[in-house]
Amino acid sequence: MQQKIWLLMLMIITATGCASNHQILKPKTFETFEDFRPGPEDGVDLVWAKRGIFNQRSLQRQLSQYDYIIYDQVHIVLDKQKSDHLSDDEIIEIKKYFINQLKSLNTTLRVVEQSQLKTLRVTVAITNVQTPNPILAITSSVLPVGLGISTISKVLTGEHTNVGSASMEILISDAITGEPIIAAIDRRAGNKDLGTMIDSSDDIKDAINWWVKRLSLTLAQYKA
Repeated sequence: MQQKIWLLMLMIITATGCASNHQILKPKTFETFEDFRPGPEDGVDLVWAKRGIFNQRSLQRQLSQYDYIIYDQVHIVLDKQKSDHLSDDEIIEIKKYFINQLKSLNTTLRVVEQSQLKTLRVTVAITNVQTPNPILAITSSVLPVGLGISTISKVLTGEHTNVGSASMEILISDAITGEPIIAAIDRRAGNKDLGTMIDSSDDIKDAINWWVKRLSLTLAQYKA
């Protein structure tokens, strides 16, 4: 059952390409929110899967090619006015916590630190801005090549709209080719936006727990 849950989880996690040199690419198959479909009730807001993945069996065929998984990219994308107070230590803590929560769902693939053949890459973006396209589908002008563990990607307020909520995007791609495989986007609305939540480590961890729970609920909709 645990193996099925992990494989099914991979069907709902976000899309965009991360090539082997960590460059953010704009995939031909995924450019706007219109490329996604609504998620299930109580699950994530939007889901996407590459062409050819339409049920559990086709997903398993795709993922049977992989033996390893790497969690190495978490991007915090904020409007400029709300990002200046964030320290490297805070960003590292957020990254590690989110990745550890995702790792807890993986019972089958070997976790590695560097990409190799037969490796999936997990890329996460957390943001409090509204963009015309998903964060992970835009160009490297916003998400530069080679983002490190403590990097903060800042989005100017004049270019995007602060919507008073926090969103997450998760991408799983082929770590060598950068081909996007599966995707999810979810937004947590409320009185606190991401910049405010990060002032309290408990608040941002609560949001991460909430997102991971909704991912898990989404998985249940794909059980055979």
